[in-house]
Amino acid sequence: MHKRMFRISMVVLALLALTTTAAWAAGGKAPLGQEEVTADTLWITLAPLIAIATAVERMLEVIWDRWEKAGIWPNPAGVPDRSASDYILNKKMYSHWIGMLIAAIAIGLTNVRFFRLLGFDLLFSSPNLVLFDAGIGGIFDDFTVGTLIDWILTAGVIGWGGTELTHNVIEGLVKGRGLWKEMREVESGRKSILDAKFFNGYVAPELEKRGVSVVMLREAFQTLSAAGVPVDQFIGSITTGQVTEFLDQLEAQPEKAQAAQAIRNLLEGVPPEQTVEIPNVLNLLTPEQRQRFLGT
Repeated sequence: MHKRMFRISMVVLALLALTTTAAWAAGGKAPLGQEEVTADTLWITLAPLIAIATAVERMLEVIWDRWEKAGIWPNPAGVPDRSASDYILNKKMYSHWIGMLIAAIAIGLTNVRFFRLLGFDLLFSSPNLVLFDAGIGGIFDDFTVGTLIDWILTAGVIGWGGTELTHNVIEGLVKGRGLWKEMREVESGRKSILDAKFFNGYVAPELEKRGVSVVMLREAFQTLSAAGVPVDQFIGSITTGQVTEFLDQLEAQPEKAQAAQAIRNLLEGVPPEQTVEIPNVLNLLTPEQRQRFLGT
C-alpha cells in the first residue's frame, strides 16, 4: 500500500513539476498575482482540494458501510466475510474508481483544480483549443484540452490517493515553490554583485578617466529629475553637440536654473572631446543599472 502510494505520489509530483517549471520559465514570474507567496497562502489557496478529498473519503465510508451491512439498500445480502483477500482487493479497486468519479463530479460543480488554483495554464490551454463553451459558468466555460487534463489529474489524485496523497502533492508544491524562490533569490543576488562589479570596476573608472565625477553625475541626474527634465534629453544634447543650447533653455526657466547649474558644475573642466564620449559610456548601462547606480 505504501509503495503504491509512493509511486503514485512520485508520478503526480513529476507531472506537476514539469508543467509548473514550464509555466514559470515561460512567464518569468510566479503566478497567483504576486512574486512572493508564502506557504500559508498556498495552503489556504489549495484548502478546497483537501476538503473535497476528505468529503470523498467520508462518502466512500458510507457507501461501503451500507454495502457490507445486511438487510439494507443497495446490498440486502451484505458481505459475509469482509476479511477475504479477494473482497479486500476488489474493495480497494472499486474505492479508487468510485472516489475518482465522486471527485470528478465535485470538481465539475466547483471548478476546483490544481493548476487553476495555482494560476497556471497547462499545455493545450490555448484559446484556439477550446472544445466548447457552455456559457453556464464554472468549468464548462471556455473548456479546453488543458481544462480536461487538469480535471482528470485532480480527480485522479483525489480518487486514487485520498487526503494523504492530496496532502503530499500540495506539500510538494509548497516545497517546490520555496526552492524556486530560493533559486531566484540566489540568481538575483548573483546578478546584483555582477552589476556592482561592472559599474564600479569599469563604468565608473571610464567616467573618471574623462574627468566626470560619478558623485556629481548622480547629483546632476537627480537634480534634473527633480526639475522634471528627462535625463535622456541632457544625454541627447551631448550627443548632438547642443549642450550650450540645452543649458540656455534651462536657465531661461527659474524653476530649472538649479538643474542647469548642476550640469555646469558637472562639466566644468571636462574637455569637449571627452564630453562627447559620456553618452557612449552611459549607454553601457541598462535602465535598471542606471537607476540603481545613478538614481535615475
